[in-house]
This record gives sequence, C-alpha cells and structure tokens, in this order.
Amino acid sequence: MKTITQRYEELSNMNQINEKNDKLILECFHYKIFKEAPSATFKKNFKTDYGFDYPEHISDITDKLAKELQKRIKHLKEDEAFEEKCRVQRARKGYADADTWAIDSWFIRTMTPMLKRLRKYHCGYPSCFITDITDSVKTEEEDNEKWNQVLDRMIFLLNEMDEDKCTMKNPYAKEYHRINSGFRRKYGLLGEKAKTPEMLAEEENASGVRMCSAADFPNLYPTAQKVREDYIEFGKKIDEYRDKCKDEFFELFSKYFWCLWD
Repeated sequence: MKTITQRYEELSNMNQINEKNDKLILECFHYKIFKEAPSATFKKNFKTDYGFDYPEHISDITDKLAKELQKRIKHLKEDEAFEEKCRVQRARKGYADADTWAIDSWFIRTMTPMLKRLRKYHCGYPSCFITDITDSVKTEEEDNEKWNQVLDRMIFLLNEMDEDKCTMKNPYAKEYHRINSGFRRKYGLLGEKAKTPEMLAEEENASGVRMCSAADFPNLYPTAQKVREDYIEFGKKIDEYRDKCKDEFFELFSKYFWCLWD
C-alpha cells in the first residue's frame, strides 16, 4: 500500500496528471495541506479542520474527505487570486484597496521591514547627531550608534504595536479560550444547545440571535465569568501599553521624519 508521500514523489516527476485524486494529492502538497513528515500537532489540526484523521495512505482519502479538501483548495486559490489582484493594485497606485480595510495594520506591516532595511544598510546618520567635528573618526562611530539606537527603538515599538507580536501577553487568554472552545464544541457556535426556553423566547421577540459564551451559563461553567472579567481587564492593560508604544513611536517618527533617508 502506497503512502501519500510515495504517491506524491511519483506524481511530481510526471508531466501529465489525469486522475482526479492524483491532482488532489499534488495540490494538497502545494498548499501544505499534507506534509511529508506530519507531526502529532499537524495531524491533530488536520482532524480539527476536516473532521478526518490524517490520511497516511492513498486509500485513506475517502470521497467525503476528498470533497472537503477540494473545498479548501478552492478557497486557497481564490485567496491567491485576490492577493494577485492586490499586488497589481500596489504596483499601479502604491496601495491596494484591501489595505484601506485596516490602514493601521498596513502601516505596521509595511514600515517595520523598511526601517529594518534602513537600520541594516544605512551609511550615514542625521547631522543632529554630530557631537564633535574635531575628532571625526571617534565621533562618527558614536554618532552612528546613536542613530542605530533610535532606529532600533522605532522598530521595537512597531513590533509592540502589533497585536500578534506584542511581548505583553494576556495570562488569562489560554484558560479563557479553553473554556469557550469546549463550550462551543458541546453546545454549538452560538451556544444554541444550552439556551433556555426563556432565552429563545427573548431572541424571537427581538428578531435576532444572541451569541452566548460559557460565562452566560454559570450553572454549567461556574468559573467562566471570573475568567472572562480577568481576561477583559488585562486586555485593557495591553491596549493601554500598545497605545503608549504608538505615541512614543510617532513622537520619534515625527522628530526624525526628515532624516528617514540614506
């Protein structure tokens, strides 16, 4: 019985692919849906995403799994087409329409690598850092280092402004997400299986559906409310910290704006 990896190696050397499942195997490897040596975590995530165990052998790809994989590949191809459209827009007008959906994220994502490159390759420094023209060799190194420190600080602040890269983490996040993930798996995405007749009647009168969490059912999850409060409260502290980083960054950005060239 051939493994998925063995079949992939055979197919990768062929010029024409006619079988539907063979094309599926190639595309799965292309989009990293399969792996040559999948870890236990990868297999677990695969089962979570598709509801199937990781297919070690070709015979493990059932018709139902094949349909799920084909849906995923279709979405990935649509994402690729969208990204290509964005690249064309950026080439034509300097930005993509999608960038305007979150200009703050776009700014951090774009400015960080630019400053890193300036930090790495710059061959000069602002004249405001010149401290002593009488000893140019000694002061050039010192003044250059001062400019490097400013750039390093700006890069650090950009990273801290990034919600995903910020070094200040919420210590209640893991428990908060664990409780709510378990709640959704057991009672549905909206918590519909746990809703009381009174709650359902309120929704019907309001002509809307309420998305419930574990904290809404203290009889089922007695600690959920406290965890949610702690999670939200610490989240505010992280927001305040990131906001301070933003203010400091733009203070430096404004101060040295005319110096960001080389």
